[in-house]
Amino acid sequence: MAYILAYKGRLPMARNIARRGEWYYYFRRVPRCVAHLDSRIHIRMSLKTRDERQAQRRAAFYDEFMERYWADLIRNSKKDEGLSRFRDAAALARAHGFAYKTISEVAEAPLDEILSRIEATALSSEEKVPALLGGREHSGILLSQCPEVFWPLCVDRFTKKSPHQIRKYQNPRNAAFQNFIEVVGDLPLSEVNRSHVLTFRKWLLDRIGRGEIKGDTANKQLIGVRDILETVALDQELSLDCKVLFAEVRVKVEDTPRLPYDTRMIQELFILGDALDDLNLEARLLFFIMTETGARPSEITGLLPEDYFLNETVPFIWIRENAFRKTLKTSQSERKIPLVGVALMAARLIAPTGFTRYQERPEHASATINKYLRSRGLRPTARHSLYSLRHSYKDRLRDVGAPEEMIDELIGHSSKRPQYGRGHTLEKKHEWLERIAFTPPKEIKP
Repeated sequence: MAYILAYKGRLPMARNIARRGEWYYYFRRVPRCVAHLDSRIHIRMSLKTRDERQAQRRAAFYDEFMERYWADLIRNSKKDEGLSRFRDAAALARAHGFAYKTISEVAEAPLDEILSRIEATALSSEEKVPALLGGREHSGILLSQCPEVFWPLCVDRFTKKSPHQIRKYQNPRNAAFQNFIEVVGDLPLSEVNRSHVLTFRKWLLDRIGRGEIKGDTANKQLIGVRDILETVALDQELSLDCKVLFAEVRVKVEDTPRLPYDTRMIQELFILGDALDDLNLEARLLFFIMTETGARPSEITGLLPEDYFLNETVPFIWIRENAFRKTLKTSQSERKIPLVGVALMAARLIAPTGFTRYQERPEHASATINKYLRSRGLRPTARHSLYSLRHSYKDRLRDVGAPEEMIDELIGHSSKRPQYGRGHTLEKKHEWLERIAFTPPKEIKP
């Protein structure tokens, strides 16, 4: 058999992965339940890698994609004729320059619009009459059916995301939309109006008042609900004006930025002291690298061994897209950061393997460290957290007079100034970082 379903001895081959020579392929049989809709017997796609772990990640993405694709085939094959006729009528109306309206909506329209619609039906085919004068009822799709329509329409958003990133993207939106349904009821999509959105907003405000969620969370839920409603309505040819529905609904959020850790506390307590000794090694190494680079936790855990350049004249890490990390937060996030002090020590320990414990779930690293800091009384205020190290890093650079443009480059922020040239050299960045480098410990305890 050309495709060998086997494993390399280290760990079992993930399901639906085949190996041919040194290369990996996605290999899967079409399920019987969709065999009448998908004429293929097997699915074979090159994963374009010789690395087993990378193949597993890519195969997991294809698994999720194929499941959504087959579910969409089943759903479309069971669509009722009324829905199909409605969508055809709506498309025909748009083709003639009109938004589709029911008979009652046409009757309430301005007289000149009614006359224009009647004129457009003159000497036309029978199909145009219900399309232009409202002879089809609105789509009966319910809110509970919207997510299953929505996600197959958004496959392009996931092409560069890992399975974990896909789940992290999908879960909050699904939860927000389920909350919306529980608050307003499982209505037909075409019947959603502004009062429903305002009712949902009030429910979110009540939860904020009870301390159950924060304003940021409420705004994210409103954005998620709007995204699903808007996308599905467009796909279903419904004239749902989400710009009007969601106008001025954003919840006011208090600006409570994190506070920076005191430089002396970082040096004496965290680096030279024993405050972090009971924290697991990977979490400690993440903490140390963050103190001297200002990089985000997810940027550090996403580094692969090939992203560490420790034998260069100026040792550095390169935060970039790689086999694991398909996308960066912003275009400014790609950068090279020189390593000094305790960050260089930590990098030498972690570089051979990378952050295997937290690579797939960087938020677990942040949660673990923040819980440790909180339980040990290592947060001066509630506004201190692991992320405070980025604020400390920026303040330390400002204190020694580093140019603001240099600071933005190091921390991965966009500069307000026009972008010209290649930016600052590694050597120049290294000079500034040497000025703020902490005194490293003699060793980092395992």
